[in-house]
Amino acid sequence: MKPASRERIKEAAMKLFADKGYSATPTSEICRRAGVTKPVLYYHFQSKENLFRELVREACSGMIHELTLASYRGSTAVEKLTDVLTADFALTKRNPHITALVFRTMFAPPKEMPKVDFVQVGLDWIRLVEGILRDGVRRGGLRCRPHEVAVALLGVGRIYSISHLVRGKPDLDRALARRVVRLVVGGRDKNSTGR
Repeated sequence: MKPASRERIKEAAMKLFADKGYSATPTSEICRRAGVTKPVLYYHFQSKENLFRELVREACSGMIHELTLASYRGSTAVEKLTDVLTADFALTKRNPHITALVFRTMFAPPKEMPKVDFVQVGLDWIRLVEGILRDGVRRGGLRCRPHEVAVALLGVGRIYSISHLVRGKPDLDRALARRVVRLVVGGRDKNSTGR
């Protein structure tokens, strides 16, 4: 069965926006790829800008949801951080168009794309990781400055994700997530099981 027109529009737009950018993607091309007419696109989204904003908002909220679920898996702070970073990497590998769209939007010239508040998304990511770190410090398993380490993990994770998108490497896997966490956190916590 063919996906509903709304989902086909979103899928086509996501790929085009990620590959070509917002400004270089005409609605006619989105419609052609999705197999719909312009009135159908405007019925569902009212404008290209609304379509773009919905795609970005859904991608960001889905990412935070998956990372939050991952944060419940491990038993120690280091394991939880590794699980969160592994889930973050898995999102990039599973749907590189979403990650490319987010990066393209973050670094686009001001008038090329509609304004999106990525600061809030970054703060949500940092708050999640900082909470894990604070708990690790409180339990005595870690010694660090939670906010600084959370920011560093976000930064290093983003650099590896960009490298993967541009060069196809490194492999964004659990082993890399574990190495990044150990590097940034400064070793393993004393209760780690080595997952």
